[in-house]
Amino acid sequence: MGGNLFNRGRIDRDRYLDIEADIRTYLDRYLGSDRYRIPGYYGDKSDFGDLDIIVCLAPGDNWQQIRQTIVNDLDIIEFKAAGSVFSTLYRDFQVDYFTASSPYFESTYNYLSFNDLGNLIGKICRRFNLKYGERGLSYIYRYHNGNFQQEIELTQDFAAICRLLELDYGKWQAGFADITEIFEWTIACPYFSIAPYINRSTSLERRVKERSTIQSFLDYLDRHQITKKYQYLDNRDDYLPWIAANFPAANL
Repeated sequence: MGGNLFNRGRIDRDRYLDIEADIRTYLDRYLGSDRYRIPGYYGDKSDFGDLDIIVCLAPGDNWQQIRQTIVNDLDIIEFKAAGSVFSTLYRDFQVDYFTASSPYFESTYNYLSFNDLGNLIGKICRRFNLKYGERGLSYIYRYHNGNFQQEIELTQDFAAICRLLELDYGKWQAGFADITEIFEWTIACPYFSIAPYINRSTSLERRVKERSTIQSFLDYLDRHQITKKYQYLDNRDDYLPWIAANFPAANL
């Protein structure tokens, strides 16, 4: 994500859609339409820095072999593999392939859709001792001194996550016309608070520098004088009964 690896810059929407259509045609034939996802983006997005593709890896799949086939079939000259991310230069534009195992295929797609929306949701979750990411929603057990103890997966079902946070899942499914709708959808969550955006952590400061969407969100909060602060309980552990009731199968 970000599109800076090959230093080719951003491209306009029409050219991006043409490249995306090319890649979809190829992947439909090679992998099948059920084996990959392209994260959603808002309707009036005018330019793109890269194309992200999530590839579902089934047991026994050889990712190195799949990568080599893509390189050969698409006549890729420049590429780089780093962990689970495979970056290529196709038609002078960066195309990044991410891998996800079957249980986390859809949850990875959900998390990566609509720019940095997954990160904004994660900020809301954190105050409840919850973690939201590519593996869905997890509960973080901690020692009494605050150190990490254990991460317990609750669900990969994004609809269930939205129900917990009282977010409009139907709107998310329908998509967002523009980035303002994404911001409004996030702030509409009854548990939203501007606190972490005022007292910024080191990781948030770094993300502001790296991700223009986060900076745009901060600008939006300031420009619209958003002061919303949900009054969280002092002790995060006190939310455990509420979370356990919403996800009984997790046996918290």
